[in-house]
This record gives sequence, structure tokens and C-alpha cells, in this order.
Amino acid sequence: MRCLECGSEVAAPDNRHLHACSGLTLQEYALRHALPLDRLVGPDALGEAEVAPLSAGTVPDEPARAVLAGLRLAGRVAERGTVCRVEGEVAWLDLLFWDLARLAPYGFRYRQEYLAEPGSHRVMARNRLVAHKRNLVGAWPPATEPPPPPALKYATYVAHAAELHAGYLFLPFVSPDEADDAAQYLARDLAVRTRRLDAGQPLLRTLALTDTERLLAGLEAELTAMPGVWARFHPDTPTISVTKEVVFDAAHFLTDHPAKCRNLHGGRYVLQVEVRGPIDPATGCLLDYGYLKRVVNARVVEDFDHHTLNYATPDLAWRSTTELICVYIWERLIDYLPGLASLTLYETPQSWCRYSGPDLAAWQALGKNPLLGRFTDPALGRSPWRPWQDGPEPKARPAAPR
Repeated sequence: MRCLECGSEVAAPDNRHLHACSGLTLQEYALRHALPLDRLVGPDALGEAEVAPLSAGTVPDEPARAVLAGLRLAGRVAERGTVCRVEGEVAWLDLLFWDLARLAPYGFRYRQEYLAEPGSHRVMARNRLVAHKRNLVGAWPPATEPPPPPALKYATYVAHAAELHAGYLFLPFVSPDEADDAAQYLARDLAVRTRRLDAGQPLLRTLALTDTERLLAGLEAELTAMPGVWARFHPDTPTISVTKEVVFDAAHFLTDHPAKCRNLHGGRYVLQVEVRGPIDPATGCLLDYGYLKRVVNARVVEDFDHHTLNYATPDLAWRSTTELICVYIWERLIDYLPGLASLTLYETPQSWCRYSGPDLAAWQALGKNPLLGRFTDPALGRSPWRPWQDGPEPKARPAAPR
């Protein structure tokens, strides 16, 4: 077989040959030349390469401990049997090698492993750092230098787990305690405010655009040292929009409507949620469709499906028109989808409403749309005209409580 990089004849291009001739890994070679790994990887090369000798670790320095802690926080560290693994991605191998350089005291080695998982119908590659699990624990003597501030730990976490959407950083965590610790660190050390979101897992979002700026500025020294990371959070990529469509069945009525819509009736609503923003160079996506679906289902569909919309929320009790439903849905989603661009709601295939509301910063400043608060306004019932409901000689009504 001829190597498409150097032109030499080889039994089969492998990582050893490709590293010598081009610096590529086998997976990068396959991607560069649009080749299936099935043609390059034999059956004897499939499986986890944990049988290779692993080196013993030494006493880890404080930067190594901080990076390992950040990777754990990002959910990149897994333990299986006697081996500890740090997971990486082929598009960000240089960042994985940066991790490797920092984790060298633990005895980590780089492995590219090839797997044919059931149902995958192809050979897949996994890029990992592997070390003996016993190397990660020990009664080490005190460090000879003062511990670094937690900036390196949280910068490592941000580099491997954070996502930027419409200028806001989203920070997912495995446990609520980790999210709480991170929120306290960001507020105390970087003066960064965050908002806790309920998205099926602990999730923080920078509260305002200025908080994103402060977070990145506070960790700039650490993030710029990591290959590709600073550019990822300052993308110069095409702006694009993606749309998710969901369906819910619901009944509703329009109070005081002059036609049939005053009667309770039901139907199937189709909601299209459009999000707009730059492509994330780390993922090739604007955002994950799975996240978009989870948010819309949790914030909208679960509340509306097989319910009477007028009784689902006081905001729609008066009139659950498609127009007001869109305004309400926008305010349910904008916290979680700051790149929200438009909503399209079909009540029937022939009747629909399209709405684009305020962006997150404007909504935070303006608050709830007054159209949704007609019957929840505390001033309701306190107008100077209300005494007339008592009869032709209105009596004075008590003043509204202060």
C-alpha cells in the first residue's frame, strides 16, 4: 500500500510510520484522505490498547494536580479496572497533547485505539491518555513550591467543557456540589455572576455578557497557553441558524371571542424553534440538537402537551392565542437559548404565527412582557373605576397595600 503522505510503499500506514513521515495519527490520515478506518485497521488492531506497558508515575507537581482536577471536573477522566483514562477528540489532539505534557508526572501515555462497537457498522477511533490508576493516588510529600491559585483548574475545565452561545458561557457539571463550588469561585475570585439552570444536569450560565468577558479575561493567561482554546471562545466562523420542530396536543379557548374559538376545542400544535449564531469550531455545530430538544421539551412540551392551555399558566388564562403563546414560550426559552432567533407556531397547517422577541440582555432589562401579566398585575382591581361595581352610588374602596 502506498502512503498518501510520503509516497513510500508500506504494508499498511500506521501511527509509527505516519508520525515519522507527516506527524499525523492514523485517524487524522484517514480524515485527510476521506478513507474509512476499516481499510487501514486490521482485526488484530481492534480493542483497547491497555496491554502496552505503562510507566510508573512520579510525584506530581501542583500544576499537574490542578490540570487533573480540571479534567475531572469536565468529565474527561474515567477509571476502568486498573487503568485511568483521559478522553480526547481528534479535532483537538494538540489540546490532548497539552494535557499529556502537564500530566506527565502521573505516567500518562497517549493511545489511539480502534473499536468496532455493536451497531456502529464501522471502525471508530478513540484518542486517550492512559495511566495506572495507582499512579493517581499516593502519600506524596508536601510540594516544594506554593500551590497555584485555582485558576489553572478552572481554566482547564472551561477549555474542555464550556460552550459559548450568543456571548454567554454555559458550564455543565456532573454534580450540584461541583456547580456550587464553581459559582462561588467565579464570584469570589473573578467577580463573575452566574445563573443556575435546570436542564437535566447541573448547569451554570454567565448572567450577562459582561460576566463572560470578565471570566475569559480572568483566565486569559491560562487559556491562551492551551492550543486553540482562546480562538474557540472568540470565533470567526460562519453564522448559521438551526431549527428544531416539536409537537404537542392541547386544548384551549379564547375568552369573550365572538366566534367559535370561545368554545373549548383542541388540536395538534407544531412548534419550530430557530436558534442562530456562529459555528463552534470545537464541535462543528451551532449547538447540540439533543440539548435543544431537551430544553424545549422540558420548558414547553411537558407543560402544554395534553393540557388545556388556559389552565397551564395564568399568563394564558385569558386568551391562549398563538400570538400570546409565542410570547410566553419565548420567555420560557431565552434563558436557556440566548441565540434564540424565532418561533413559528402552527395551530393548523393553514394558520400559524411567527415571532422574534427580545434577546437575553434586553429581556433581562425589560422583564416579563406586560401582555402576559394582564390578570396577574397587582394593580388589577385597584383602578378608580372599580367602586362602580358596588352600584350607582360607589363606595370608597380601601387603599392598595404598600
